Amino acid sequence: MAAILVDAAGVRTVATPPEIRNRAGQGSFFWLDLVGVEQSARAAWLAELGLDVADVTWAMRFGQTGRMHIGRQRLRVSTWIAGPEGALIELHLLGCAQGLATVWEGDPAVLERVRGQFTERGVGSGDNFYLAAGILLQLLLAMLDHVLQRLDQRIDELRLSLDRKSFSADFSSIARRLQGLQTFAASFSRYSSAVRSAMVGVENVSGVGDRGAQELNDYVEQVEDFEEQLYERRRWMSDITHDFATAIAQRQSEQISRLTLVSMIFLPVTALTGFFGMNFDWMNRAIASRCAFFLLGVLMPVLSVMLTVAWLWRKGLVRFGLRR
Repeated sequence: MAAILVDAAGVRTVATPPEIRNRAGQGSFFWLDLVGVEQSARAAWLAELGLDVADVTWAMRFGQTGRMHIGRQRLRVSTWIAGPEGALIELHLLGCAQGLATVWEGDPAVLERVRGQFTERGVGSGDNFYLAAGILLQLLLAMLDHVLQRLDQRIDELRLSLDRKSFSADFSSIARRLQGLQTFAASFSRYSSAVRSAMVGVENVSGVGDRGAQELNDYVEQVEDFEEQLYERRRWMSDITHDFATAIAQRQSEQISRLTLVSMIFLPVTALTGFFGMNFDWMNRAIASRCAFFLLGVLMPVLSVMLTVAWLWRKGLVRFGLRR
């Protein structure tokens, strides 16, 4: 879809890979953002940065777990960004002496603000791509706030549903949301561990410099903070799911209790119906009159219901609320 170049001059779209070759020959730092470019074209764009075949192949392989690798004059990061709706997008970042490159799928407008911020903050890093990568990674991580905002919105909706005792929400839907959160939290936890491992001794890597190491270490701290926030949302969702399941069980128990009481009220009527429903000749002759019908067929069932309700009321199993 687009190959976007970000440098000191600003943000612009480039049309062909040779433009990157000419730009890399100038010696100034830049960031190449490849969004939705076809796989065959990605290799041509990335090759202009001087990346080897292994780096190019890695950048084009999606479906990876979050990871980070920092080596001599090389940096690889497989991470995520999020759009305004909170949908996660896998992003691959490569760093080398010529500059930075990102490869991802989605709407180019998602990173529009990040490109502008990087122009102001990261391009001035000169030829230290470790410093520029640390700044860019922090800007990309800030986009995951959309995920937290979406989760907070869902949590508020679920809490409101419980407060109103509304059971229109489907419990299986809540469970799926929790499962999705747990999956991402587990993936991000592994990514956080990979980032911490990659930062061990980063100050001793050739070319990192003090400022580069500082920006990368700041990124580690922000990753850990985001991991903690995810854990809090995960715990909140678990508590809400538990409360929701408890509320459903309580409601079902109340329904069963009501059905039991109704069955008890009409149990004497059922017994009377069974008794007088027996087809004996002497009984048919004895209750053949209209008076017997009203006495045994109408008054006795009504009286049995009233007596049963009165007994349940006295036992405290039935309450009559009088509205004024």
